[in-house]
Amino acid sequence: MAPAAFLKLRSFLWGNDPKTTSLLFKLDFTILPYFSLIWFLFGLSRASYGSAYISGMGKDLDFKGKDYNYMNTVYLVFYAVCQMPGTSLLTIAPPKYVFVGANVTWSILTLITFKMTHVYQVIVLNGFEGCFSAIAYVGAHFIYGSWYLKRELGTRAAIFVCCGQLGSMAGGWIQAGLLESLAGRSGLPAWRWIFIIVGILTIPTAIFGWIFIPGLPNHRSAWFLTEEEKEHAIVRLGQPKKYTWDRTVFKRVLLGWQFWLLPTIFMLYSLAIQMELNNVMQLWMASRGYTVVEENNYPTGVYGAAIFGTVLYSVISDKIQSRWQCSLAIGFTFIIGSAILIANPRADAGHFFAFYFLGTTYAPQALWYSWMADVTAHDFQLRAITTGFMNSFDFGFSTWWPLIFYPVTDAPNYRKGYIASIVTGALIIPLVLLIAYLEKQGIKNGTLGRNFDTEETGDESLDTGEARPTEVDFPQKI
Repeated sequence: MAPAAFLKLRSFLWGNDPKTTSLLFKLDFTILPYFSLIWFLFGLSRASYGSAYISGMGKDLDFKGKDYNYMNTVYLVFYAVCQMPGTSLLTIAPPKYVFVGANVTWSILTLITFKMTHVYQVIVLNGFEGCFSAIAYVGAHFIYGSWYLKRELGTRAAIFVCCGQLGSMAGGWIQAGLLESLAGRSGLPAWRWIFIIVGILTIPTAIFGWIFIPGLPNHRSAWFLTEEEKEHAIVRLGQPKKYTWDRTVFKRVLLGWQFWLLPTIFMLYSLAIQMELNNVMQLWMASRGYTVVEENNYPTGVYGAAIFGTVLYSVISDKIQSRWQCSLAIGFTFIIGSAILIANPRADAGHFFAFYFLGTTYAPQALWYSWMADVTAHDFQLRAITTGFMNSFDFGFSTWWPLIFYPVTDAPNYRKGYIASIVTGALIIPLVLLIAYLEKQGIKNGTLGRNFDTEETGDESLDTGEARPTEVDFPQKI
């Protein structure tokens, strides 16, 4: 990389202020890789169920009818229920204990899946796995929002989310490789080996987390930061105007538009993107005569498109300090891609283009969680609860939505599902405009944004969309 390009990239990632550069560099090599690795393994694990199902697990464990849908539904129900308690727990307990405890339990559950002999056992294990993996995604976004400024957050969230997409891609590649190299090894079919591999890989990540998870800035517990960097981490981000758990919490949360609109738009996104889930592409490929190895490999292109879209939209939104423009582009992508699938083109290329094009709509997993952090920065509890509710609320719909619109029995043409996706995708557009308007009004009247210490704001806070600096005392503990 040319020196000028490197300097430009360094300035974009870590800024030009020495204190900020040092702080961000350390954070980017501790909390960012930990949560990214966890999400990579999470994506690998969930992709493994789809790959294992079409590669022998369905037959070996005697899956019938909608058993595969039921397995995913049980997982999603437990995953959804445990998210708000998990993010709320992060405001009162050391994050290290919360994440590592869940991490270890989840890895054990994944590992013992290889021993299952009946479909009901896998369904039950999926429920417990959903419970202990619930904190991974929303918890990471909560921690990122506690350490990074608005202009830094989207890019970091994109890196985190893309690691999950890489895990999903690797799930297909690994399963394809196992079909050729490990099938029958030690008397085990290939699909069982992937659960052994994922379970073992997760343990070193938990050890890394125990060493490097720093807690929240006000905990001042990050051993790898100097005292000056700990203070700077607190001051530069500012203090939420509402910080403590008291009797006003539920009123603040339930009457806040953020608690309702952000989860609603994320729910619509989750329903619109169902054509990329539920093995829809793989089952369509099976109907067209593709091999099992091809059914594992070709869909990984969707996750490649997801990585491209996530990075592109997040970097642009960080650069322009605004999320709504990229969000509109995502809404229109849903409309175009779903319309192609509804038309059911005869040429396979039409379906492949639609599936890959729609892969870019995975971007809200980073973009909209960053947007949520932007508009809830003024209220600590609102941010914690909304972070958990944003994912839980959409699972309240996505748990039963595939049973109606994307049942396995409809394969390979999910026409009614594609129609549902174009409708839910179109509804995203007016909600994006409404949230953008409310955000603009909130910044204008001072109800959004944080308070800042007057001694250290400098020009760090000028482009964050935060409130004008006012003096504030920072508590040492939550």
